[in-house]
Parts: sequence; C-alpha cells; structure tokens
Amino acid sequence: MGGLRRTWDELRLYSRYAFRKMGWRAYQIHQIYLPEQKLIYIPIPKNACTSIKHALHEIEFDKRFDSDLPEFSDYREHHDYYKKRSHAFTSVKALRKADAFRFALVRDPVRRLLSCYRNRVVDLKDLHASRRALERMQLPVEPDLNTFVLNLEHYRQASKSIDHHSRPQSQFLGGTLSYLDNIYTLDEMPELVKMLRAYKPDLELRRRKTGGTRVILADLSAEALDYALQFYHEDYKLLDRYVSRRELTKAFRASKA
Repeated sequence: MGGLRRTWDELRLYSRYAFRKMGWRAYQIHQIYLPEQKLIYIPIPKNACTSIKHALHEIEFDKRFDSDLPEFSDYREHHDYYKKRSHAFTSVKALRKADAFRFALVRDPVRRLLSCYRNRVVDLKDLHASRRALERMQLPVEPDLNTFVLNLEHYRQASKSIDHHSRPQSQFLGGTLSYLDNIYTLDEMPELVKMLRAYKPDLELRRRKTGGTRVILADLSAEALDYALQFYHEDYKLLDRYVSRRELTKAFRASKA
C-alpha cells in the first residue's frame, strides 16, 4: 500500500494510544475481532498472546501471518497488524453489546512479571534502547531481577516496551470481566485450543518464546515479592477466581525452604 498508508496507520495507532492514556473509554481496550466467526479476543502480553494471535490469523485467513505476502507487507509483524486494524480499540460498553464470543487468557501477575523480565530484559535486551533515560535515573541497563522489580515504575517510565509488557492485566481488561464469555488460564490452554478448533479443526497452536534464560520465583527477594504483589494488587483483586495471591506467597515460601 506504500509509505503514505504506513505513515497514516502509524499516526492512527499513536493517536489510539494517546486517547487510551487520556482515559477515553472508546479506546479503553484492544480487541481482535473476527467478524465472520463472531469471535473477540482480548490480548494481554506475556499471556500466550503471540500463539493465540497466530491461531486467530489462521482461523480468519486460512494461512499463517507472513509480512512477505503482499496483503500484509505494510506491517512489521502480526502484533503490528492487529493493532492497526479497524476497530482495534473499543470500550467495555461496546464489548458488552457485541454479538460475538468474547474471551481472554489470564495468569498469575507475579509470574507474568518474571516472564517479562526474562524475555524482554534479559533475552531481548529491550532496555538498551532506553540507555540514556536510565542513565539519568541512575539505573542499570541490565538489572538483576530484584533491581528491576524494585524499580519497576522507573523502568516502565523509561521503556515503552517494559511499560506495555508489565502493564497490569486489569488495565488491558478495562477493570471488569463482565463482558467476557470465557476466561482461560495458562493451565487451561488445551480447553482454549479445543474452543478454537471449532472454527478450524486442524488448528495447531504455534509455540513461541520457548527457551531462553531461566527465571524462577525463588530468584525474587522477599522485598521484591512484596513490591510486586502490591503493584499488581488490582490484578489479584479482579482475577481472584483465577489466580491466588495466597497460593503464590505459599509457593514462594516453599521455594525458599
């Protein structure tokens, strides 16, 4: 479609983010909507969203996303494509009225933060792009886990990537679960795949972001754990049917025994 279309799409995406940051309800939630299948997915980074997005693309177009294909050549990758589609951002009110099956996948907030650190900080080294900002804050570009967690808000200010990948799940969901027809956890991935196969029986979920540096719950200090639990207080409150702050704390203590 050319440089002009790409520039327009970029400007439109930045405006959507700006409107969401200003609290405009119409841009509150990012959705992936498949109109023919009447299927809506609310993506949350670090919650298997790469695999699910690839699966939805196969369901909708009967082929995997490939930026080398002419129809997708203006997009860097599938995340970029889905953020720039029409109606990519919506409101809780609109989602409640949507004639579609609406679903999301959630996970324990602290374990999600560990995944963010492992993948975005250690393996992909996202913070190197924010070196100058971090130098002004007198923070290391390659922090250890506890330094990262205890200074999470500063790292989120310095890096858009970290801000996005550590953003509370409650914010991605619009602070409510009332509009969702089903909510899956990581342990329930087989059930999620079974649901998606109703739309494409031969679907195989692509496994992404496997391997890399090992980061476990026991690597956290007690102080860092307390900070993370407080930071994600709203997540634990909203998702209390699916994740347990008490169970996470119990697992942490067992890991230190």
